This record gives sequence, structure tokens and C-alpha cells, in this order.
Amino acid sequence: MLGITFGNAPGIGDRLQFASFPENYYRNAGERIIDLDHHWMFDHNPFIVRGETPTQVIDLWRQPWPRISPKEYFTKPVFFSTADRTAAIFKHVAYLRHPRLYLYEDSPRINNRVVLHTTGSRSARIQPEHGEDQARVLPDYIIDFVRKKYRSYDVIQVGSKDDVDAQVTDCRGLEDIWGTVRIIAQAAIFIGVDSGPAWISACYPDVFKKKILVQYPPEFLRNSFVPMHIPSPNHHWHDFSHTYYNRSTDDAGVTYSYLKL
Repeated sequence: MLGITFGNAPGIGDRLQFASFPENYYRNAGERIIDLDHHWMFDHNPFIVRGETPTQVIDLWRQPWPRISPKEYFTKPVFFSTADRTAAIFKHVAYLRHPRLYLYEDSPRINNRVVLHTTGSRSARIQPEHGEDQARVLPDYIIDFVRKKYRSYDVIQVGSKDDVDAQVTDCRGLEDIWGTVRIIAQAAIFIGVDSGPAWISACYPDVFKKKILVQYPPEFLRNSFVPMHIPSPNHHWHDFSHTYYNRSTDDAGVTYSYLKL
């Protein structure tokens, strides 16, 4: 039986991007998977077992992402999702195209709820080699715009206690991650930076997900950014589950201006 680990993957999103793997593996190979890390995201996954001894161990975080030859770029220049990319590593069919937590999928939708996340991990450095020029933190002018536009909604902020305060209903710092999951799962709209809560929102397809790529300048987004682009592995974590926005007043590439949030 296959055992999986995430090794030293640093963040929630770094692990959640693989949350489709157990179900897709089961539907391709007919076997459940052993969760060697006892990770919270598998607590309700019916395709996971714990406490068994694996016959093979795979570190998904260190598994090399698939490559294709240049002549194949024209037949499939992009993956269709992070699930598709992970399935391609193992030559599987991606029957499930999004990360999945299984809990709260049938919870009632709260149509006037907007969930806001302002601040990515402060331990994550700016990565200019990936096109970034600033941290994943919403500037005040975008927070103010969201607050004004959605003033008739119940806007709930999730994240860490030290995140930039959006001065809305404050649910930052919840000790139980599943409490944050439930808040997001029941929302009509999620708005946030490229970070863990955005990946949680991707687990719930009927939540309208708006991800603001504040870490990139508009010029990069306009000229170089393609989600799930196979020749550019650094873009493989930007899934089509989200609608993308930028920090400027103009649309840029696949992103909309923040004024259209």
C-alpha cells in the first residue's frame, strides 16, 4: 500500500494543492493511501488510512513535476488544474479536478457572506526570480475598496492574528483550522491573497473565489503570467479554480483590475 508524506512543505497551500490525489489515486489504482503525516486535511478523507505500514513511500512535495517536449506544447500547453498536473506525474486520469476536504460540502450557503484574507505568510520571502516584487499583503486601498463595495454584506476576515486588520467581522486566529474551513465553505464569495485560505476556498467549487495577485507587478502579469503553464513550472500552483485580480486600475493578462472585485 502506498504511503504519502509532504516532507518539509512549508505552507497550507503547498500541501492542499495535493488534496485531490487520494481520490484520484483510488479511482485509478483501486487502493486507498496511507497518510504518514496524519495531516488535518485528510481527517475526513474516505480514501485515506492511517496506522498501516506502507510498501512504498512517496514525498509529494519532492516529486518532480511532469515535463513535456517542446513539440507537445501545441497539443497541451497548460495543465487543466493542479489535480491534472499531479495526476500526470503518475500517468493517472484526474477524475477530481479540485482539492477536496469532504467536510462541510453540504452546509447551507450564506448568500450575504464574503470572506476576506489580507496577508500571506510573513515567513515567505519575495521571490523576484518568479516575477514577484512585493509581499502577499493587501494594500490599504484594496481593503478599503472591498469594505465599501461589500458594505451591505457580512464581511468576515480569516487568517492569523497578526494579519493586516481589515476592520470587518474578525475571525482571525481561530485555533481549530476546521472552524476557518467552515466559514469559507459557507461563503458566497472569497477574496484574498495567494495563500492557504485561498486554497481552502478552492475545495468548495460553489464559492466564488477571487484571488488578488498583489505579489506581481502588472507588467509581469500582462506579459509573462499563464496559469498552469507547462513550460513554466513556477506557475503550476495558480489553478483555474480562482478568478484572478491585480493591484492596478487596469486589467493585465488573465487578471482583472482590483476595481472589478
